[in-house]
Amino acid sequence: MAIFEKPGAFARQIVFYIKNDNYPSAYSLSAEFAQKFQDEMMAHFLLAKSAYWLGKYSETAIEARKAFNLSKNPDDSLACAILASTGYYEMKEYTKGHEILRLMEKTQKSEELETMLFIFSLALKDATEAAEHMEELYKLNDKTAQDIIAKFLR
Repeated sequence: MAIFEKPGAFARQIVFYIKNDNYPSAYSLSAEFAQKFQDEMMAHFLLAKSAYWLGKYSETAIEARKAFNLSKNPDDSLACAILASTGYYEMKEYTKGHEILRLMEKTQKSEELETMLFIFSLALKDATEAAEHMEELYKLNDKTAQDIIAKFLR
C-alpha cells in the first residue's frame, strides 16, 4: 500500500518507474492509483500504459477507454484513443481500435492519428480508406508519409 495521498504524487512515482523500465512496480502502483482516484483520467491512463508494457493488452484497452471517457481536452483524448487502439491492435480487435480512432478524427488532425488510421485501415483490408489516410498524412508531413510507405514496401 502506497503512502501517496494526492494524484500528482502517484503520477510522478509511476512515471519514474516507467522511465526506469520498472513496469511491474508501475503497474502495481497504477492499479492502486486507479482504485483510489477512480475519476482521475491520469490514473487510468498510467494503468493502461503500465499494463501495455506487461503485455496485458485487454487491460490496456479497458483502462485506456476509461481514461478516454474521463478526458477533458482533445490532446488527452487523442493520447487515450491511441493507447486503447494499440491494445486492441495487439489483440487483433481491429474494428474496436479503428472505432475509437475514428472518434478523434472529427476533432484532431495529427501525424500519429493518421498513421494509426492508415494501419487500422490496412488491417481491416480497406485500401480506399488507407489511401485517404495516407493522403492526409502527406498533407501533414510528407517525410513521415514517405517513411511509412517505405516500411510497408519492405
